Formats: sequence, C-alpha cells, structure tokens
Amino acid sequence: MKKLIAFDQDDTINITKLPLDKEMANLFVQLLDKFQVCIISGTNWEVMKKNDIDTLSSFDKANLKNYIIMPTTGTQLWHYVGKDGVAEEGQIMQDGFKREYAYFLNDHQVQTVQNSIETAAKELGYWCENPKGEIIENRGSQVTFSALGQWATPEEKHAWDPDMQKRKAIVAQINPVLEELGLQVGIGGATSIDVTLPGIDKAYGMKRLMEHTSLAKEDILFIGDKLQPGGNDYPVKTLGIDTIEVQSAEDTKWILRGMLGVV
Repeated sequence: MKKLIAFDQDDTINITKLPLDKEMANLFVQLLDKFQVCIISGTNWEVMKKNDIDTLSSFDKANLKNYIIMPTTGTQLWHYVGKDGVAEEGQIMQDGFKREYAYFLNDHQVQTVQNSIETAAKELGYWCENPKGEIIENRGSQVTFSALGQWATPEEKHAWDPDMQKRKAIVAQINPVLEELGLQVGIGGATSIDVTLPGIDKAYGMKRLMEHTSLAKEDILFIGDKLQPGGNDYPVKTLGIDTIEVQSAEDTKWILRGMLGVV
C-alpha cells in the first residue's frame, strides 16, 4: 500500500506553466484525504504556490498537512504547518507553508552560468530575439534557461526541441566551464536547461523527501512524463521508486480517477 504519491509538474498534472485545471484540483483535494502528496519540479516556489496550492482554494478545505511542495528540483522543501506555525532560524513561512531548507548558488556562479548559456545559445543559433518572458532565470538554488521565454505557449515549447538535440548541443558547450565551478547541467522541461549544485536531480529530491517523511522507497509512487533515459524524471526510476509514465495531464487524471474510485 503506497503512502505517498509524488508527481512531476509540467505536462504531468498541468499544461506547462499553467495552474491545475478545475478537474485536476478536485482530484488532488480528494487525493490529499487518502495519501501524502508531493510535487517536485524545476519551477520556482512562487509559480508552484500559484499553480498547485492556490488553485485548491475554491474547493472544500483540502488536507494541506498532507501536501509537500519541492521547487527547483528538490533544493527546497515546503510543507504546511498552519497559519500559527513557527519558523526557526533560516526557515521562512508563507500562508501557513514553511520552507524547511533551501540551497542557493552564489553570485559568481549565477553570473557565470548566465553568461555561458547566453554565449552558447547565440553561437549555436538558438537564442530567441523576441522571447515571451525571461530566457534565463535565477531561481536561487537553480538557474534555468527557457529557450523561448518562460511564458511561451505550450504548443511553441513542444515544437521547439522535441528530440532534445538543440539543448544537448548547448549543454555540451557550457558543461566544461560549469563543471570547473562544481555545477551540474541537466535538461529540464520542453525547452529548458537547469543548472544546479552537483548531485541535484529528482532522485536527490526523493531522498530528501524520504528523510522528511520517514518513508521508504516502497511507500512511494511517482508519476511523471519524462521517465525515459535522459528525461528529468528518469533519476527517480533509477532510485528504485515505483513509477508510472504519462504523456499528459489527461493521462494522470485517468490514473487518479482509478485510484480514487471516481468516474
């Protein structure tokens, strides 16, 4: 019997960058009554709070004490302790959610990452001159390159690099410089490249989650859309956690309806 259901975010429980739709939010409210639920994503806290927490507010009160949010590939962990919860040194609170930990890159690392990515993307011809939102975003514990801008449409993002060859070329060019700084480069969502401290991937996030919850691998089910080798969900599979691969949020809804016994 699984005790915790963990999810990737974009294209697993929502359309890239958009909030949970009404049906998915309703399924999550029901799921939180039966399981602990975790979402782990390369996205930052601000976007995850808007998309994954605030969207539950229109339903009957959700059991938020079962809800865990892990932004920036698990380099942060937020969980609900209530509006009267107390933050200890180094922790912060927002709307009853407490951040247990966060690991940040320093200013020199961030600047080097930004310069390296921009130079490589321009030299390879993959720099967007009219982006929709930021192309390179400092998320504190992660720097993310979004080739068309953060707010490009899902259709534009999925059409840009479906076989990951453009991003692999950028990664090959920037990797030597960033490895010297002790940083790790990985391919993220539909158009993104994520740069983090070494050893940071979703397997790392799942290990921190197990520490936080005192659960074992056997207690967890992970649902994601990139579980094939090279995908950013694949490290969870190699860790030995049971996984289900989906193609879209509609697939995930079908799975959750089955788990919950709803039509």
